Amino acid sequence: MYTTCMLGTKEILKRLRDLREEMFLKQEDLARYLGIDRTTYIRKEKGYIPITTDEWLKLARAMEKDLAYFFRSDNASPEKEVVSEGKEKILLRLYRALSLEEKQDLGTCIRLVLKGVKRKEVRDTINMLTQV
Repeated sequence: MYTTCMLGTKEILKRLRDLREEMFLKQEDLARYLGIDRTTYIRKEKGYIPITTDEWLKLARAMEKDLAYFFRSDNASPEKEVVSEGKEKILLRLYRALSLEEKQDLGTCIRLVLKGVKRKEVRDTINMLTQV
């Protein structure tokens, strides 16, 4: 459930910066995406220059977030959400770096660790993973 409390500019920009860092994006990457130079982006991220509505829409799209993510104040901590997403990206990077045999070993380990989990979604996912 969302509260109606408004976030301040500092909190909003901190969310933007934290998410960018968790996604391993550079300021110049987002600047290029927005069609501005890096120094202008830095000044926007620090709050010296306002970020336009169009730029917020583009940033949300680039970072695969709903625009409300940056502005809402809710009970779910955005920092925890970002950390979780960051860990997912790290795990994906690890998985992609493994050889086929290592991927099979990882699937076997996951199957053993989670053998007591009964949820269908988890079981189906583990089965797909070990079929690689």
